[in-house]
Amino acid sequence: MRSLFNIDMDFLNDLLNYYQLSKEQYEIMTRPLSYGDLRFDYRVKGLEPLLVRIKKAIASKEKIIVYGDYDCDGIMSTSIIVKVFELLGHSIGYYVPSRYIDGYGLNVKRVEEIAKKGYSLIITVDNGISAFEAISLAKEKGIDTLVVDHHEVQDDKLPDAVGILHPFVSELGEYAASGGFMAFVLATALLDKVEPYLLALAGISTISDMMPLLGYNRDLVRLAIETMNRNHFPSIARLTGDKNIDEKVIAMEIAPKINAVGRMDETTNINRLIKYFVSSDTADIESFGSFIESINETRKALTKEVVESLEAIGDVPGIVLKLDIKEGLIGLIANRLVNEHQVPTIIFTEDSTDKTLLKGSMRSKEGFNITKAFGSLEKYLVTHGGHAFAGGLAIHKDDFESFKKDFIVLADRYRFVEEEIAAIPISLNDINMQNYEKIRTFSPFGEGFKEPSFLVTGLKAANLTFISNDKHLSTIIGMNVKLLGFNISRQEVCKLSYIDIYGNMQLNEFRGRYTLEFRVSSYRANKLL
Repeated sequence: MRSLFNIDMDFLNDLLNYYQLSKEQYEIMTRPLSYGDLRFDYRVKGLEPLLVRIKKAIASKEKIIVYGDYDCDGIMSTSIIVKVFELLGHSIGYYVPSRYIDGYGLNVKRVEEIAKKGYSLIITVDNGISAFEAISLAKEKGIDTLVVDHHEVQDDKLPDAVGILHPFVSELGEYAASGGFMAFVLATALLDKVEPYLLALAGISTISDMMPLLGYNRDLVRLAIETMNRNHFPSIARLTGDKNIDEKVIAMEIAPKINAVGRMDETTNINRLIKYFVSSDTADIESFGSFIESINETRKALTKEVVESLEAIGDVPGIVLKLDIKEGLIGLIANRLVNEHQVPTIIFTEDSTDKTLLKGSMRSKEGFNITKAFGSLEKYLVTHGGHAFAGGLAIHKDDFESFKKDFIVLADRYRFVEEEIAAIPISLNDINMQNYEKIRTFSPFGEGFKEPSFLVTGLKAANLTFISNDKHLSTIIGMNVKLLGFNISRQEVCKLSYIDIYGNMQLNEFRGRYTLEFRVSSYRANKLL
């Protein structure tokens, strides 16, 4: 029988092997961090022109406006820049575009309005790298533009801006970084120090925009989480109910609430979010916090209503639906359906800014590459963008049926590839707090660095217990330790004699009581017993 010491070491070695890390790499990854580790302004190229232009604008008391974006990253980016100017004692204007009124990014119409209001400097955050026409117009009108963005550079062409801060243009390093990360780099350089609250916002943006949690992104998020739990930032605490914050709380509670406003509100009320994250007035924070919570509840209810109202889809190689729903919901519905039906999915709705178009959101998985699909369907596309498994597009309404037909043919040709689950074999005895705490030393988990998956083999199906009319697996295996699997029913499991289960360990808190749960993601028949 192994000693506790050996169990510990064996389990750690299993985790190191799972992530293909040496002990030296693990020690570097989990080393104590300080704010000095986040002075990225010393390593990026092209920062100086931005600093010079901003300092000149402050000294000359120029009118400055920040132009952001309507998703969580855009809100964090805008808030970081507005807050840093407040800390520098220079009040500035800001505008977050409406998905429904403005669409994405700086546009010509808004530049015209900015010029009329006498602004002489625009700072774009989480957008701008492809706003060629709008930035050229600003220059014609005597307005300088600084671009702080992280989106893909198109054909190696850069806008005619006074300065550009971008993870790859500025040679930050090998990993993509969020708009909020780049805004934080600029803010840190302007203040010549790391401001904890701005770090917290940058950490939220990194998680919300699903940046790879490797290298400098990991360091930033680790310190941001420590900072949020050490400080009571009212705007953040209002969204979490004062919970202890980790990457899951950010991804599952904070980011969706912020994103809900841009998805649901068809006015420019999204700009209230900037005041929410910049203000220190408790009445404002409570009022705007209630506004955010209310919109998020509406978003959840509408999403559920739409999914439940859909007709039976059946066994099809791909899903293409045209729905009369808010544009901000199409990505959520597409994501829900691709997971439920395991086929490439596109949800279209009428474009809010051009009634002749349908705007779509596509989701996919391994085997069907969205970028390649766009290449095959290019003749239909008015606009498109995205990556292998998530993308957005617009087509003419008249092309819908032809597009759908060609897409289904493509989906039938390129079926999803069933991924082999990489998992660490363990026993039920290995599901304990000691090992859970060892797992957490590898956190944060997220894009590019997923939580470890485990495999428990040879469970006797008849010994398992279920809840909610036998719809969900829930079996106690020790003191405050249980197996939990949603939508894993007794009826299906008990068709088998023995099963193997895949899942991960999660700590659940309810009314001050903590339970360690092995969350079952899938199961299979065990044919050896």
